[in-house]
Amino acid sequence: MNTALVSPSFPTLMLYAASLVLVMWTVIDVARRPSDVLPIKRKAIWIIASVVGWLFFGIVGAFVAIVYLVGPRRRMNAELH
Repeated sequence: MNTALVSPSFPTLMLYAASLVLVMWTVIDVARRPSDVLPIKRKAIWIIASVVGWLFFGIVGAFVAIVYLVGPRRRMNAELH
């Protein structure tokens, strides 16, 4: 049996699907932030890091997204309220 043709397991697919959802959430949240709250250069860095991290390194994009969601996003939301 050729192992290159074996499909990934269901839990692996679910992990990648969940990480994709996190990355999409991050990209949408970053893109919607006004530039006075999140400068354009930082927006670009977060979006590129999340998308490239997910596309080329799989789960790394989810870790970048988590860092954004629990760090800068939380601080920006706290400043608004």
